[in-house]
Amino acid sequence: MANLQVRRLEPDDWLTMREVRLAALADSPDAFGSTTAREIAFPEAEWRRRISSSPPFVAWQGDEPVGLVGVKQVDTMNADEWELIGMWVRPDARGGRVADELVSAVIDAVKAEHADCLTLWVADGNARARGFYTRFGFEPTGARQVFKRDDGSQFDEEQLAFPIGSNAA
Repeated sequence: MANLQVRRLEPDDWLTMREVRLAALADSPDAFGSTTAREIAFPEAEWRRRISSSPPFVAWQGDEPVGLVGVKQVDTMNADEWELIGMWVRPDARGGRVADELVSAVIDAVKAEHADCLTLWVADGNARARGFYTRFGFEPTGARQVFKRDDGSQFDEEQLAFPIGSNAA
């Protein structure tokens, strides 16, 4: 993947965001807290709002989007904590540099915001994702949660964290 590039989407990129997010939901429906049926109905204004509130990054191989990840500031007492959300890599691009480049872009973005920590939640049973994140340097925090979808289904998740602040490597 010599021509791999990652760029942060802006609200005017809403069609790209929609296309890639719907592809992610169709490919890996159990990995996300939403569904294709729910998000396909979102109007343009919702896609623009999502881009503005949780900046997504898309990996491109030439003119083709091959991966997506978002990041949002966590609403806690620690305003310097950010959360990686909605990570997805197209099946034919998995196992290469796409995931590494997407996570690196998020880390660079949150460093610029003076973050101390980047967290994420990984679904139980998603060994491939958990393995990637731990190899990247994320560590379990011990926190767990049950994620309940709007449709009533749910799944268990484990929180992982990557130190960003002055004590990070």
